[in-house]
Amino acid sequence: MKLRSLLFLVLGVILAGGFLALALIFNTNLTSYSAATSRESVRVRTQALGTFLSRSLHEEWQRVERAAEQAPGDLDVKAAEAVVARLEQDIGKMSWIGVADRNGTVLAASQDMLVGESVGQRQWFQQGLAGPFAGDVHEAVLLAKLLETNNDDPIRFIDFSAPIRNGSGAVVGVIGTHINWKWVEQLVTEASQVLQLHTFIVSRSGDVVLQTDPAEGDISRLRSFRAATLGVKTTELENWPDGQTYLTATVPQVTYGTLPSFGWNMIARLDQSFIDGADNGYRTRMLAAALGIFLLVLVVFGSVTALILRPLRSLAENLQRLAHGEPTPFVRQHRRFREATILSDAVVLLQSRNAEASAKPSAHGSSDNPAQ
Repeated sequence: MKLRSLLFLVLGVILAGGFLALALIFNTNLTSYSAATSRESVRVRTQALGTFLSRSLHEEWQRVERAAEQAPGDLDVKAAEAVVARLEQDIGKMSWIGVADRNGTVLAASQDMLVGESVGQRQWFQQGLAGPFAGDVHEAVLLAKLLETNNDDPIRFIDFSAPIRNGSGAVVGVIGTHINWKWVEQLVTEASQVLQLHTFIVSRSGDVVLQTDPAEGDISRLRSFRAATLGVKTTELENWPDGQTYLTATVPQVTYGTLPSFGWNMIARLDQSFIDGADNGYRTRMLAAALGIFLLVLVVFGSVTALILRPLRSLAENLQRLAHGEPTPFVRQHRRFREATILSDAVVLLQSRNAEASAKPSAHGSSDNPAQ
């Protein structure tokens, strides 16, 4: 085997072993890093979605809160109509706005719906007498026949209500609003799509009131569901009823600022294939880069080796000719590195000795001729 081939073989084995060791270390660290970042990713996304939803609801709540604070203490029909009129200027996501007196009679309302009727038995009114209230999603009762819909789906609302107080702090009425649940669903669905999440909102009673994946079945046996109902924040890899494995996170108490609590807990999952796809792509790019570096090292090593071995090859050929007694061309001394210098000096010395040995018989032959 030629020295150059041997060097290539040795270098190839060393590089292959080194790259294999680095690949194992890289893969182990990448797996650990990926697991940590995956959990952090789903946790941050879920937290961001919860904050986005609660802040959006908080904006609507602040309007109700300000209206209750600004309402006059001597509440009558005209004062109630003025409160409703201010809110109606930017009705936003509110399907209904109403002001009721302390007895539960509606004094004023958007589009005059339910004016003069009693809402004394409605939860939003009863809770609103005691303080700020946020009511969980429910189907429309009194407004079911008054609000038109384009489909057969029941109208559903969430409620906001707050007490109206007079100068001495006594409650003189309640302002209440119904927020269209369709808007909440659209808000969560669109945000979940952007964040690539499937989201589930669980009420304080343990019911799933919203889910962005309608095909998903019963999730009540999931660890994340139990954690959510207990108000525990978790992040884990979990098998779901559809047979797939997802990174799952929970956010207890979806609320923000002064927004009264709905008692909601949020569960969100991120498809593991989303993370695996990114990891596999990164591994592929790193493998391609490693192979490129491996080939580049071999090419550079081959060029450098050829440059270094050229004088050695020339010296080896001259030594072989000298061993067979063949004439050799003049060998210049090589000073690139010590081994080449030693070999070139040896070749020059052998050439000199061969030249001297060849000259001696000629000299003897010349001295014998005169003697004859």
